[in-house]
Amino acid sequence: MTNSRIAPWASPQAQRRLAEVEAAVSADLTAAGVAGTVRKALDAHAAQVDDDGIVLYAGTNVLSPAAATALSATVSSRPSMGWPGEKYQVGLDHLDTLEVLAPMLVASLMEGEHAEVRLQSATLANLAVYTAFARAGDKIAVLPESAGGHASHHAQGVPAIRGLTVVDLPYLPDELDLDYAKLPGFLRVHRPRIVVIGASLMLFPHDVAAVRAAADEVGAVLVYDASHMAGLVAGKVFQRPLHEGAHVMTFSTYKSFGGPSGGCVVTRDADLAERVSNVAYPGMLANYDAGRLGALAVTAAELAERGPDYARACVANAQALGRALADNGFDVARHDGEFTRSHHLAIDAITLGGGDAAAVRLGDAGVYLSGIGLPWQRIDEGLRGLRIGTQEITRRGFTPEHQPAIADLMRRALIDGEPPERVRADAVALRREVNATVR
Repeated sequence: MTNSRIAPWASPQAQRRLAEVEAAVSADLTAAGVAGTVRKALDAHAAQVDDDGIVLYAGTNVLSPAAATALSATVSSRPSMGWPGEKYQVGLDHLDTLEVLAPMLVASLMEGEHAEVRLQSATLANLAVYTAFARAGDKIAVLPESAGGHASHHAQGVPAIRGLTVVDLPYLPDELDLDYAKLPGFLRVHRPRIVVIGASLMLFPHDVAAVRAAADEVGAVLVYDASHMAGLVAGKVFQRPLHEGAHVMTFSTYKSFGGPSGGCVVTRDADLAERVSNVAYPGMLANYDAGRLGALAVTAAELAERGPDYARACVANAQALGRALADNGFDVARHDGEFTRSHHLAIDAITLGGGDAAAVRLGDAGVYLSGIGLPWQRIDEGLRGLRIGTQEITRRGFTPEHQPAIADLMRRALIDGEPPERVRADAVALRREVNATVR
């Protein structure tokens, strides 16, 4: 096997694919050749996923037409360092509008007072929070990875950069939630500086007030990572983290939020906000992509007007899809007979070859999602589950009435074992049948 030049340290599986792509793109590295290669790749991706795909991946979404128009490539290439009124560069007076409007709208929408919106991802937002409120050697208490805890919460991710010790919060797999009875004693033993709740898979809301009470007893800062739930939070559906007691909320600005790529930190506390802001600039940022801020402001304004309807539609689609999947023979995660109160669903795919293998087969059939760990799995089972998010299909016009057809496609690909090209043809037909206008 030829080693990859890009990442010779990658896994054998990744090495094979990297080497394959490296050979393909190396044929013509002139400026014109590269431009052609890039255009071809972008067009092919748009045709496969944006035009014809049924996208159930929980970590994605599409911009509204107004937000897409507000993205600015020219602004993205302009440096902008410092607060309006004291910038290092001159000639940026008009960008002050974006740098004031975006955080003002985001903070209000998410029921906060202050929003840091310059960070490029929620992972960097979490890094800023960890840096502001903890020192090397401190502990951070987070959800277990198998319960949806994100990489930016765990030892192999952002906490390692800060030298933090990670401890897993007590969790009840059968209830798909924290063990609130054990939580106060657990925090008294470990005394973390930061407690993080919110996850990459959230079927049911947390009792934020209970966690806040336990965190206050040990002087910990409670962070709610709403990366996946931000669109529902904006619609005041599922959870209202700051209203319910979180000190700080971090989140991705795409996913269910439906804006451009980026991350935010929102709080009601001016002192906490100042500490995060000083870490963000100049601690983590010099220049940043100000070209996102217009689209972020437009998205926040749209969610302020239409967010409740959008959030309720996402949840209704997820609940309808959960019922349809169960009716088609899938082992859908549930608690007390309820599949979800969010836009997320989880399928136990252990009898389907595991989450990763099942996701690949669905991708071949034109349905796109991802594997996920499940709270009850063994450590040697890889990603046992499939994770589903309904935010993008909701924006593209799918309703609860369409969910049985999606479940039928998934059954044919995974349970019936139909050839993926046959299922893909029907998946494309379904996608084209639905009004694909982005809401």
